[in-house]
Amino acid sequence: MICMKITLEVIPHEQQRLGAIGDWWFEQNGDLQVRVSDLGDDRYNFLVLRHEMDEAILCQQAGITTEMVDEDQKNAADTDDPDSFSGYPGARLQKQHNDALAAEWIMSRLLGVDWESYGEAAERVGKW
Repeated sequence: MICMKITLEVIPHEQQRLGAIGDWWFEQNGDLQVRVSDLGDDRYNFLVLRHEMDEAILCQQAGITTEMVDEDQKNAADTDDPDSFSGYPGARLQKQHNDALAAEWIMSRLLGVDWESYGEAAERVGKW
């Protein structure tokens, strides 16, 4: 089931629930909440919002819950890999994250965003 309502919000990084620059969760009623840290460029913020929304819907379709993702994120935080989900083979959402990342990359090209500059801006704010 696709969520009932999607709320997308750009917030100061200090307000993030788990410390990453992007976060999502499904409410008990099925509504999707997406929060991303302000990267100082509306295009960058849009790309992170889009990634998180795509990832959430793909996870929902695969039966991967918010709680599973939160657990994987906490476990991945213990690794030294800067791209902890893509490089963390135990993450249940690895496929969904990578598919959302591919769509994010395509959208960045359509928006004229330099991928390396985008990544550097994200790293200045917080962890992926």
